[in-house]
Amino acid sequence: MHDILDKIQERWNAAAAAWDPKALARIYTKDAVFFGLLPRLYVGRSEIEEYFGSYRLILAKVELTLVDQNTRRMAPDVFAAQGFGNILNYNFDGTVIKNVVRSTFVIVEKVNEWQIALHHFSELVPGQTPSRG
Repeated sequence: MHDILDKIQERWNAAAAAWDPKALARIYTKDAVFFGLLPRLYVGRSEIEEYFGSYRLILAKVELTLVDQNTRRMAPDVFAAQGFGNILNYNFDGTVIKNVVRSTFVIVEKVNEWQIALHHFSELVPGQTPSRG
């Protein structure tokens, strides 16, 4: 499962290297649900593309590193992963912002391709550090 999650992360980073909302959205199932760092819930690939597109004039690229991921198989073609994500946002104004988030994913296999069916990021409370306990 970790190798599949690594490949999802690689695909996500490849699409985020040029901040391509369409390519990012294609990593998700057509009916995926997504809670990013904006307050709205996004449902379906077109809304997820809208979410990523809302950053188009702000972000030049983004790098995501998933860390301390715990995985659980839920069915032969479904697993969940939960842990933390280190995000580096490279803004068009030249600033680089580091963000550490909690992460939850449900990954499913659809037509011989692993995709994200559920994605949730939430920010840590200021001053809080990632911890398992």
